[in-house]
Amino acid sequence: MAARHREWWLGLSEGERLQLMLDLANAGIEARVGMLREEHPDASEAELTALWTEERYRDSLPADFLARAVAAIRARGG
Repeated sequence: MAARHREWWLGLSEGERLQLMLDLANAGIEARVGMLREEHPDASEAELTALWTEERYRDSLPADFLARAVAAIRARGG
């Protein structure tokens, strides 16, 4: 089965592979935002974006930078 997947993958153009990866990444983001929406049913789209950003970048950005970025998201409304 892995050989068939590899064959299929290598049969795609670079552009098709890139599009597939972007689609998968977007699907993951949309799924997590959907879960956040269930956890915070009254949250605006801006607040959901801020919550996702905090969660996603918590371990990879300095806390003060992340706090400023999230504040800017909330201030501009999304």
